[in-house]
Amino acid sequence: MGRTRARGSLCIAVLSAAAISILSAQSETGKKGSETHDHRIVPMDQARWTEPPKGMVRGAPSIDPGGTLRYALISGEPMRPGAPFTVRLACTDGYMAAPHWHPTDENMVVLRGTFAVGTGDALDSARVRDTATGGYIFMPARMHHFGICKGETDVLIYGTGPFQINFLSAPLAGAHKSTSK
Repeated sequence: MGRTRARGSLCIAVLSAAAISILSAQSETGKKGSETHDHRIVPMDQARWTEPPKGMVRGAPSIDPGGTLRYALISGEPMRPGAPFTVRLACTDGYMAAPHWHPTDENMVVLRGTFAVGTGDALDSARVRDTATGGYIFMPARMHHFGICKGETDVLIYGTGPFQINFLSAPLAGAHKSTSK
């Protein structure tokens, strides 16, 4: 009976030490999390418009965009793999986002204007679908797509990094034509 009691005491001591270790680690994680994850409020008119981070845009657009595009980091680290991010892209009326793809899923919410989006390797305005203010767009990783801003347009984009814009090479003439009957 003495050995059983000793084993029981040893088991309780080991479990107690493990519980204290786990609780201590959770406490430290909570402290670190509260230091790096403060809440954030960014009013629409207080976005800080800057140049996109180096390496975010790869390649050259296959078309003249026909307008201007602005970039604002709202939160996170868009270039860091596995890190959550939120950015805004604002474009002038008629701006065309040439065919491109991203290595991760892209979530978009239209904050203002209309963002027309299509899929494929060549920009074809007949193949776009308009998404008005308040609308949501999801593009899976690696899907080739393009967009056209109708009116002054502002889009919130969020996801998990890295957020990279990989432009496709200039398509061959007629490559945007549908082959389905």
